[in-house]
Amino acid sequence: MHILASRDMTSVQLTFVSFPKGAYAKKVGFLRSSLGAFFKNDDRFHQHDEEGKLHYRYPHVQYRWDNERGIVLGWEESAQTLRDISWTELSLPMESVQRPVVEATIYISEGLFGVSDRLERYLLETPVLLFNQNNYRCFQTMSQSEKRIEQDRLLVAQLLVALRGLRVDFPERLYATFGAVSVAPCRYKEQTLIGLFGDFVTNAWLPDGFSFGHAVSHGFGWVRRISERTTS
Repeated sequence: MHILASRDMTSVQLTFVSFPKGAYAKKVGFLRSSLGAFFKNDDRFHQHDEEGKLHYRYPHVQYRWDNERGIVLGWEESAQTLRDISWTELSLPMESVQRPVVEATIYISEGLFGVSDRLERYLLETPVLLFNQNNYRCFQTMSQSEKRIEQDRLLVAQLLVALRGLRVDFPERLYATFGAVSVAPCRYKEQTLIGLFGDFVTNAWLPDGFSFGHAVSHGFGWVRRISERTTS
């Protein structure tokens, strides 16, 4: 593997006295809105400017939910910011109930990015959102072979967008293709969007916890590398 960059990365797992019920997106939404309101003067936590307009950039603070714990992940400067917060002193409103943080486990790491000499396989821990309303309407009219090509095209494009968002320049042609993949309806901002679940292979070396696609700050597109390697 040829290493391209190393990026500071912090993941904070939060355990609450009680946690909100409901689907994954709902719980992530509660966590994101609560912390976004608590840190309202820091737009990294909520991705909106002073006028409430959305920042179109790769989010360096991202929210997830796993094993009954909320997860907040930070990249680069945001990674250090997360380490400096006194998490167990927070009590966050979720579903109109104050939920104190009773335990916070902080994981500090360096996310390595590189060009692999072989194809690496990654599992999507959460569905990746590659489609918007316009390109999904077009996608539905395609043949099965055309759909496969379009899925892989969007996969490559969104991987490159996320890499650029972390200032990682991929100097070679990035290759990526889905393996076993299924369609998953996903709730995002009161809309039902189409996500893709499954695995993919690529010649990019990506760290566990990396995410790509639309709405990564809401917990979508989260990947984990599978140790088994696939030759090209």
